[in-house]
Amino acid sequence: MSLKETARRAAILDTLSKMIAAELKTAKNDLETGLRAAKDETGTQTIAVDLDGTDIGKATLVQQKPAATVTDETALLAWVRDVAKSEVTVRVVTEIRPAWLAQLKKQIEAVGRPEWADPETGVIHEVPGVELVGRAAHTRLTVPEEGRAAIGEAWRSGALAAVVMPELTASKEESQ
Repeated sequence: MSLKETARRAAILDTLSKMIAAELKTAKNDLETGLRAAKDETGTQTIAVDLDGTDIGKATLVQQKPAATVTDETALLAWVRDVAKSEVTVRVVTEIRPAWLAQLKKQIEAVGRPEWADPETGVIHEVPGVELVGRAAHTRLTVPEEGRAAIGEAWRSGALAAVVMPELTASKEESQ
């Protein structure tokens, strides 16, 4: 292959890669929207994915557990100064030691409420300035090796042309 042919091939593949990436983003957004609607309507969070009747994977709406999030640093700092003074570092800026805060957040997430059990006294404290904030769900596509092989074969045989090529080859005016 000549240098000119190699450059043409690279330009074509780069352009197709960007077009595919844009179409993939749209497809994943549509999938997430559909899975969210299915969850709301029927409770469905996972659907099978097939290619001409062959199971090639699954799509799942993954809802992450809420994460402990500091929402009022001042209130939290005042509380930590009161119950665990050694966990506060005083410098020009006063802050809670990051390792201790990370551990506190893990404990709050495990309990599911902004509470902390003092390991020395066993007293359970309500923690001000920290709330459990829901994290955005995301979609996970799982395609096992057999599914990837089936997709690759379908791509090589041209069987995917009707599935992906119209979107990739449509002009901007047609797709809007």
